[in-house]
Amino acid sequence: MSENNKKTPRTFQCRDALWEKFEEMARELECSVDYLINDSMKQYARQRGFAPAGSGSAASRLSSTPPKPELSSPLAASPRPLPVPSAAPPAPPAPPLVTPTTGVPVPPVPPPIPGRSIPAPPAPPGASVRPQLPSLGPLTKPSGPGGAQTVPLPPNRLPPLTSGQAKPIPPPPGQQPAQRTLVIHFEGNAYPVHKDPFVIGRGKQVSDLTIRDPNISRQHAAIEYLNGSYWMVDMGSTNGVEFNGQRVQRKQINNGEVYRICSHELLMSLT
Repeated sequence: MSENNKKTPRTFQCRDALWEKFEEMARELECSVDYLINDSMKQYARQRGFAPAGSGSAASRLSSTPPKPELSSPLAASPRPLPVPSAAPPAPPAPPLVTPTTGVPVPPVPPPIPGRSIPAPPAPPGASVRPQLPSLGPLTKPSGPGGAQTVPLPPNRLPPLTSGQAKPIPPPPGQQPAQRTLVIHFEGNAYPVHKDPFVIGRGKQVSDLTIRDPNISRQHAAIEYLNGSYWMVDMGSTNGVEFNGQRVQRKQINNGEVYRICSHELLMSLT
């Protein structure tokens, strides 16, 4: 056993309420209180800039790391509001159109202003103005005893197909790519991925592939199926998922790849 993993029994004073909380967490996470205390001390040492043993004295590391500032009030933690850009000034309103009367000369049309549409010239006195209607296409001849005319509808307003009309034929099933099955090989056993997502973790009731190891989270990783491919996804675990010695958050799974969770190897096979 290396010096970093050597363990020695310790005795310390602890608040009863805090110890009860750690016992409750140990029952929920299905691990021992010793593991939780060791993990808490390790996380606190990392936050304080305390590197593993052999990288320098503890006093120099703690003294070189300034303490994190604490917020004195909730107002100090709130971010400053972003400045709101001033809105562009509204365009000046168009001059009103005055309907000329008989005998009154029509004023000349002012020159167009850049960026503004040119209004239509006023109609001459005494002329009736008809609103311009959208063109609906040619009208067909009367059909049937009533002599009513039918007007063709625009393409975007065609009625739905009735039961007597032919419907588009979907592509045959043979042209669609068949879904390949992913099988996980772990400790001599084969585990087919039969659901989406397929959860890997320590919790027996919340995982599909259970690995009994206190270093593995209850829901450590998941395998998802998306767009015809399987993906390995880290579910925010503490120790993560490794591939070829690198920690990955989300990666597409290929045939024959080996993923490592803590000290356990998972071989992926696509059939």
